[in-house]
Amino acid sequence: MDMNLPDILGLTARPFGRPDDYQIVSDLVVAEARADGQDDAVSTAKEVEVAFRNTDHMDLEKDFRFVEINGEPVGYVTTRWWDEVDGPRIYRHMCKVVPQWRNRGIGAALLEWAQHRLAERAEHHDTDRPKVYRTDVDEQALGGAALLEADGYLPIQHGALLIRPHLNDIPDAQLPDGLEIRPVSADQLRKIYDADVEAFRDHWGFSEPTEKEWTAFLEFPYRDESMWKIAWHGDRVAGQVRSFINEVDNHENSRKRGWAEFISTAREWRGKGVARALICASLHELADRGMEEAALGVHVENPHGAYRLYQSLGFEVVSFGTTYEKSLE
Repeated sequence: MDMNLPDILGLTARPFGRPDDYQIVSDLVVAEARADGQDDAVSTAKEVEVAFRNTDHMDLEKDFRFVEINGEPVGYVTTRWWDEVDGPRIYRHMCKVVPQWRNRGIGAALLEWAQHRLAERAEHHDTDRPKVYRTDVDEQALGGAALLEADGYLPIQHGALLIRPHLNDIPDAQLPDGLEIRPVSADQLRKIYDADVEAFRDHWGFSEPTEKEWTAFLEFPYRDESMWKIAWHGDRVAGQVRSFINEVDNHENSRKRGWAEFISTAREWRGKGVARALICASLHELADRGMEEAALGVHVENPHGAYRLYQSLGFEVVSFGTTYEKSLE
């Protein structure tokens, strides 16, 4: 369908497909994030390419639109869908508009196009699941939140970015007896990935992963197994923290930050201090590599206490985001 654009001279829409479009998406993400004061405002073309290429149920020619003014990209919208294991069919959209062109009706046009595109797809989906629109908005994007709420969306959950502003005074936390951290070998990668998937099976929003997600795991641009802290109980993974360093982000922002991310604990080992010990080991690893701070993201309503755990280890909240949802039916 054509996009119902506001009356702005030179404003047009086009699909994804040019050689530099991954870079354009990256540039738009960074421009919006920095304008909103987000602390993780670097995205590279490689990150975008890996994410898009390994996303199911998203046809970039049909499910993505740029908006441009006189040929200069000023925003985009993307759509896709998936099923939660014990929940609805999710019809997700994500819109970005650069700050200087906000509050001109462009965001509303992107939202309208996304909902029409997703409703068009939903008409051909025979499922007993409830069908819902879903999207995310950072706390600084007040206009985006207002637009969604005016259209009937409701907040359903929250995420947060946390920073540990220094790598001093790292607690001395030990793994339970019977667990050990070992160097990672290539033949262990699938077992580590599968253990992470299984650990999140009972978390909010879980969906059954596909082979594309396994490929995304392997192609993650900052993957460095030498930094990972994997706790083993015999030949089984009890917990993991897959840390990484984004050198592009550090260079762009003149900082030395490492990410203590991709944290999970097998259900039978929860509540025994596994995550605490692995995070502390990861913080030491980051410090040994010259980092001066650490970051991670978290689902605030995590029922297993992750949000409280991270704060108890010296991480501080720097920003929140909200997931919004509206019935499609």
